[in-house]
Amino acid sequence: MDTHPLDLLRDVLDHELVDVDGVSCGMVDDLEFADTPRGPALMALWAGPGAWGPRLPALLQWVCAHVFGGARRRVVWEDVADVGEVIRLRRSAGALGLGGLDRKVNAWMRKLPGA
Repeated sequence: MDTHPLDLLRDVLDHELVDVDGVSCGMVDDLEFADTPRGPALMALWAGPGAWGPRLPALLQWVCAHVFGGARRRVVWEDVADVGEVIRLRRSAGALGLGGLDRKVNAWMRKLPGA
């Protein structure tokens, strides 16, 4: 990975996650930091409705929690291979527990007439 400084809001948050096999497996919905002697350090990315729901207004949080559930998945920063147009991961979506909602929605969409 490049050593240039990242603008985490521009370069990471809300970017697509792509696993080692090239499979889209969600979006970066939240960031986790830890205090270190050198200052805050990015520790992990969070994905899933349980991670993006709290960014919504209260009523929408409730609706989304009931429609999409509250699952969220933690991806440790060491599992990030590259940050570019997409966030490329070092492991498969299945190994990281990512993409489950996407697969369910895609299966449901294929059942719609004309899909």
